[in-house]
Amino acid sequence: MDSLLSLLLSYLLLYRYAALAFVVYIGAVGAPLPVNEMLLALGAFASQGYFNIWGSLALAFAANCLGDLTGYAIAKKYGDGILRVLHLRKARFFVQLEEELRSDAAVTVFMTRFAGSLSSVTNLLAGLVGVPLRTFILYDAIANLIEPAAALGIGYAVGEYWNAFSDALAIVAGIFAVLVIMFVLVRMQRRIIRKYEKVRE
Repeated sequence: MDSLLSLLLSYLLLYRYAALAFVVYIGAVGAPLPVNEMLLALGAFASQGYFNIWGSLALAFAANCLGDLTGYAIAKKYGDGILRVLHLRKARFFVQLEEELRSDAAVTVFMTRFAGSLSSVTNLLAGLVGVPLRTFILYDAIANLIEPAAALGIGYAVGEYWNAFSDALAIVAGIFAVLVIMFVLVRMQRRIIRKYEKVRE
């Protein structure tokens, strides 16, 4: 078992729900933590009576949403100044990414919730490009209910054998992250091609 995950699990067993809320929150803000693997283990602990599965799901959901909203709010408030300093506002790739996120905010926000650290990047980009807060919260909340529910549910179902599923879960999350990136890039390319064809007409 990964040493960081072992450390998180020891804190989880010691500080229980406070540790759960804190780890999920800072993971959503952007810290590279094995949150899904921790939730998988938490589901197993819940199956043995150490945690309440529904309380854990509610807390993980709230902490995830709050962490995502923190990244969104920081970028919305300070992002424009950072972009000016870094001269990214006129960068071609950033402009195309901005258009992609603005036009398909719902799909992008929803899908990236299942793609690990890509979720944190999307939170910042959504704040930077001004994705409407209502759209961000709605699709973020729907996905943030599904993702921890799946990890907790699998852990609960497999019980003490959760560790055997931990590596598989990390691989699936990695594959999904790559697929989401490819999905966004392909849509960007198609949009650029359509613009180019319109200009030629």
